[in-house]
Order: sequence, then structure tokens, then C-alpha cells
Amino acid sequence: MTTLSRYVLKEHGWPFALGFVLILFILLIDVVLQTMDQVLSKGLALPAALQLLLFNLAWIVALAVPMAVLIAVLMAFARLAADGEIIAAKACGVSFWLLLRPVVVAAFLLTLLMVLFNDQILPDWNHQARVLSSSLQRTKAALVLREREGVFIPDLGDYHLLIRQIDPETNELAGIVLYDTSRPGPPVIVHAPRGRLALLGDGAYIRLELEEGHVQRVESSQEERFFYGTFARQVLHIKDERRRYEHRPSSYRSDRELDIAAMHRLVLKRRHEQERAYGRLDSIAARYLELHQTDIAATSRLVLERRREQERAYGRLDSVAARHLELHQSQFADSTVNELEREREQAAEALRRQWRHIDRRAGRINEYLVEIHKKLSIPAACLVFALVGAPLGALIRRRGAAVSVGISLFFFWIYWMFLIGGEELADRGYIPPPLAMWAPNLVFALAGWGLLRVVAYDRAGRRGTKET
Repeated sequence: MTTLSRYVLKEHGWPFALGFVLILFILLIDVVLQTMDQVLSKGLALPAALQLLLFNLAWIVALAVPMAVLIAVLMAFARLAADGEIIAAKACGVSFWLLLRPVVVAAFLLTLLMVLFNDQILPDWNHQARVLSSSLQRTKAALVLREREGVFIPDLGDYHLLIRQIDPETNELAGIVLYDTSRPGPPVIVHAPRGRLALLGDGAYIRLELEEGHVQRVESSQEERFFYGTFARQVLHIKDERRRYEHRPSSYRSDRELDIAAMHRLVLKRRHEQERAYGRLDSIAARYLELHQTDIAATSRLVLERRREQERAYGRLDSVAARHLELHQSQFADSTVNELEREREQAAEALRRQWRHIDRRAGRINEYLVEIHKKLSIPAACLVFALVGAPLGALIRRRGAAVSVGISLFFFWIYWMFLIGGEELADRGYIPPPLAMWAPNLVFALAGWGLLRVVAYDRAGRRGTKET
């Protein structure tokens, strides 16, 4: 590596670290805000909460690295241009391509590392994050009881509970009736129009806060006495070990939790199933057409035979026998036609069901292909953003991080909208998955190539000279 290459790469070190930490902080704050209410409502221990944030770091890193590359390249080349170092390098016979070469090599190596990261680390961390979130969802205070809304919940510790209405977002309850069986004798009945629910101790303890309620109790003694009292606020702690948070393993993995090799095997398997499904579809369609033609032919044939037999019967038999033969043949013809109609409807339903299976399987194939190409296209954005950021920074010629970060966020927002839209269209089968995932890189690469030609050959400066 030459001294010039080391100098150019050194100029990218601090901007890359700054951009990476900034993007990491922004995305991590978003995750924290999304999960804070969920974690607080469970009284989850700090290690489990940190573990949840740690597993969510994988996809954050996968997005932060390409964005940090764009920020670093923009800031570095903008500073070089602002200090006149790019012009000085060209005056000494060093072309812009030579200044860009170490950046492109570094971006290419970073692309390879991110491909390995997205293929080997990201799926496992996504899987762990989903399993952990599922475990937390099972212990969410309102969700624990949501399915039993309006139904008595027995054996909740020493209590039986009835909640008529539950708000899963705020954990607020309405229409609460509580039976306390912890004491011998008749249970203590507590009514409250509203209250609030929270889980403590990783879900093992339920904190039930009641407001503006009343208590009814029968004293079981020699002289039975009825007690009635009211309260403004009452807090109950119910111990229920069955609600304790557990990190349960799961063998199921979605497309975002599989590596490229596993998804490729699933794609081949689904395609093989599609071939067999199309074979069954052909046989079902052939049977449907056969039944349809048989239905028409059989009806015509039976009607013709019935008329002929009627004519012969009228000639040989009396009117009563002929009428009996007519009714018998009519019933036989009707039953035969009905049977054919039922078979034809069954074949049509089997045809529609087979098409639905084929469509769902094709959708799964598209999802796997989208995820495969996404694991490759997002890391490749490091290389594409290096090609875009270098000439763009040279044209901006401004120091400071504010402009570079703002432009980088704008460009990445456009890139991400392209990616999200392409993924949606590919999942629905409107465009091929490879085109959907690589189109943003192709568009930005073409734009970067155009900007590189402008900066490398000083075309902007030449136009300005001619106009003068």
C-alpha cells in the first residue's frame, strides 16, 4: 500500500466511526422506544432487557455499516476538496481514479465481511430476538388475560378473577370482580369499576391496582356477620409462578432467520414440489374437462334413449305401464346427471384448491429469493455508496459533518424506499426478486458513474470556462 493510499484511508477512519456510532445510536433509540413499554409492563429483569437489545443490534449493524460508508466517503472527499488537496493531486499527475482506488478496495473488503455477517450472524441473532420477543409477549400483563376477557379466571394464585374489559396497550382494566379464597370460609368479593395490571419478578407476580371499589365479606363465626366496605385505592400482589418469563427455544425459522444455503435448499425443494403440483393440476384439469363433456353428452344421450324407449313402450304396453317406465327412466336420468354434476363440482373445487397451493408455494419461493438477494445487495451498497459519495463530496467541497450526514441520510432514505418497494412487489410476484433487490444498487451505481466522470475529467470546470 502506497503512502497516498494510507493517507486517503486514514481520512476515512474518523468519519466512518462517527457515522457508524451516529446511525447506531439513532436506530438503537428507535428500538428502545418501541420495546420500552413492553419491557416495563412485564417488570423484566435488566439482563433479559439487555439481551433483547443485544440481539436487535444485528440488523442495526447490517444497516449502519453501508450508511457509515456513505457518510465517511462524503466527509473525507469533501474535506480533501475544500482544502484543495484533490486539485493539488491532479496537478502532480495523480488522477481522481487513483485517489478513489484504495476506497473502492476497502469498500469491497467491507462488502465481503458484511456478506458473511448477514449470512452467518444476522440470521441467528434475528432468531434469538424473535424467540425472546415471543416469550415476552406471552408474559405481557394484558395479553396474558386478553383471551379470557369476560370469563372467570380460576386459580390465579389464591384468587379467582373476572375482568370485563382489557386495554392491551395501557394495561387498564374495567369491570373487575375478584374472589379471594386465601382465607377459610366464604370468599371475599372485591368489586372495582377500573384498575391497572402489571407483572413483576419476570412475570411471577401480578400487581393489581384497584380504584374506587368496594369489598364484601362474610365473617364465618358462631354469629355470621356481613361486612361491606369501600376503598379509593387498593393494591394486591398475586403470586403465580406459571406466568414467569421463560426464554423458550424454538425450532421454527422464518426467511430472515435462515442463511443463504438453507434458503437455497428450501427454494429447490419448493420448486420440486411445484413441478409435482403442476402435474397434479394437469390431471385434475383433464378430469374436469372430461366430466364437463361427459355431463353434456350423457344428458343428451339419456334424453334421446328415454324418448326412444317411451315410443317403444307406448306401442307395446298400456298407458299405465308406459307411464311407470317414463317415471323410472326420468328418475334414472336425473340421478345420473346429478351424480355427474357433483363430480364436476368436486373436480372444480380440487382445481381451485390446487391453484391456491401453487400460489402460496410460489409466494414462499419469492420470499426466500428476496431474502437471499437482500443479504447480498445491502452489503454491496458499501461499494455503491463509495462510488457515489466520492464524487459527490468532491463537488460539495464543504467541511463538517452536518452537510455530509444530511445528504447521506437523504440518499439512504431513497435507497431504502427503493428496497422496500421492490421487496413488496417481488413478494407479490409482480417483478423478479433479483431485479427488485439489485435495482437500487444499479440505479445508484449508474448515478455514481456519471458523477465520477464529471469529477475525474473536470467536465463541470470546462463548462464553466466555456460559458465565461
